[in-house]
Amino acid sequence: MRKDGEARVEDLSTQLRVSAVTIRSDLNYLEQQGYVVRAFGKARYNPALQNTAMQLPELDAVGRGAGEAQVAAAALRWIDDGASVFLSTGSIAHRLLPQLVSKQGLSLTLHDLAMVATARQFLQSEIHVTGGLQGNDEPGLLGPAAELGVLSHPLDLCVLAVDGIDTRGRVLARHAGAARLYSAAVRHAGKAIALAFSPAFTSTEGHPICNLGDLDGFAVNHDLEPAVFDLLSEHELQVERKANGLIEFTRV
Repeated sequence: MRKDGEARVEDLSTQLRVSAVTIRSDLNYLEQQGYVVRAFGKARYNPALQNTAMQLPELDAVGRGAGEAQVAAAALRWIDDGASVFLSTGSIAHRLLPQLVSKQGLSLTLHDLAMVATARQFLQSEIHVTGGLQGNDEPGLLGPAAELGVLSHPLDLCVLAVDGIDTRGRVLARHAGAARLYSAAVRHAGKAIALAFSPAFTSTEGHPICNLGDLDGFAVNHDLEPAVFDLLSEHELQVERKANGLIEFTRV
């Protein structure tokens, strides 16, 4: 659909050798995630992902979903075929999973059981689940067992969906246990990148994962505090690309 603009359910069913019922179920999911717009008997690729820079200060659920999917897509250029990748939890990381269908031979390490289910639905990748404890206020598995699970496999890349940046130049998670897990993943991986959609810029909220200087790349929508640009520059992350409301930074 991204290539041709739209696709018919019957054609997808024939091409992918699954039932039309399965195709409709998958299209419903992709519509909920903001990738496609459904029509009778077919679906169109969401034009917001190709042609629209999100300029409104407040987005509805579909607009935010499209924006998050766009940010997620920026991670694809960091992920090579055959790579071993850790993905944090969060809606942006979740929206990245279906886009990984273009990659071959991936080994994914996940700590969110809902993301495990999505990965199994869309991908043929090797999947490692960290283990750990399920908390009440964090969707992912946490604790020492989860951290051991991250360290038990080599990681080429750590992909973090972050909630904010503090005034000291650290990327933040909402949950302290998640921040500890992600910090271990950053240290263990060969490279680390962060993805964010309208991240909070704060001095008091959130739990630090790592410094901006520990990242090799950072992708964010256009809604970014001017002071954050200064922090990114101080940590040797400079703008590499601006397009369709997305800003991508990479280490100098």
